[in-house]
Amino acid sequence: MKRALKSLIFIVILGSLFWILCNLLWLRPTSISFFYDEPKNSLDVVYIGSSNAYVHFNTTLAYQEYGFTTGMLSNDSQPFIATKYLLKEAAKYQKPSLYIIDIMRVVDNLNIVDEGGLRKTIDSMKFSQNRIDLINEVFQYTDAEEDYPNFYFSFLNYHNSWKNITVANFIKVNHLYKGYYFLSKSAEIDPQTKYPWNSEEVKELAPENEKVLKDLIKYIKDNDLEVLFVIPERVYKDGGIYYNQVISIIEENDLKVLNFANLPDFQIDFAHDLYNPSHLNVYGATKYTLYLSRYLKENYDLKSHFGDELYSSWSEEYNRFKKDFKTITGKKFDDVLTECKEAI
Repeated sequence: MKRALKSLIFIVILGSLFWILCNLLWLRPTSISFFYDEPKNSLDVVYIGSSNAYVHFNTTLAYQEYGFTTGMLSNDSQPFIATKYLLKEAAKYQKPSLYIIDIMRVVDNLNIVDEGGLRKTIDSMKFSQNRIDLINEVFQYTDAEEDYPNFYFSFLNYHNSWKNITVANFIKVNHLYKGYYFLSKSAEIDPQTKYPWNSEEVKELAPENEKVLKDLIKYIKDNDLEVLFVIPERVYKDGGIYYNQVISIIEENDLKVLNFANLPDFQIDFAHDLYNPSHLNVYGATKYTLYLSRYLKENYDLKSHFGDELYSSWSEEYNRFKKDFKTITGKKFDDVLTECKEAI
């Protein structure tokens, strides 16, 4: 019995060490992984979405301007179906006054598994029943012959990667600022490519997408969560008809939607403020952050933590962001900030 117990302990220790090593060597830092680093119950807002979330909203700037803290639970190509499970994950560690949910990817085809986007989100989550439930639901909607057991245990995906280890695996460069990642370049996009949102035509959601959305709304209402849905500014090839039904479903359930693509008092320069058709660069993101953070402060009861030493890391991260911005662009962010404030 003692020998069996010792063997079990050895296996557990060995497995734990292997798990930690895999995370250190191959899992790149994400907004979600940094979310776990925040002190318990220290976040006022939790923002959930795909890449539009963490490259559009500068959490450190929002803090610098209004004093509230925002945690990011977002990754690039993050499937919308993950939203409910990320709400559950957030509740384990934080008690935010508000959740912001980016609904841009609500229309994605659920029958297609974007392995890259799904894996980044799942691998960033701590192992739990909640993570398993997310994986199970994702694969309910697809008959793709995926080797999905390795989604349950991240190290199964990396066990053949030992031969590819380089010095870079041991260097964790942090280009995330409290979950925010800035894009400095501007795309050469014709401003006329911005599609109108004045059509009343409705493009129907696929039944499974509508089910996922309504299931999320039910969870929100059952748990009495304060939620603001947002549609980010970007180029939408189908204009407003792509999301008209989504907006209707949300508003019919007495929940709020802030559609940046159709706000009369919010405008970005489509020849300067976009990194590509799908993402704002740091200039557009600064305008987006200033507008949204002001809106949040005016419409929700969010605390200001100015002067509280427990939140000093937020000012430190803002200063690090400004320093890196100057290094990368050669410009002072304070000058950019002044220009953006004048523009909105």
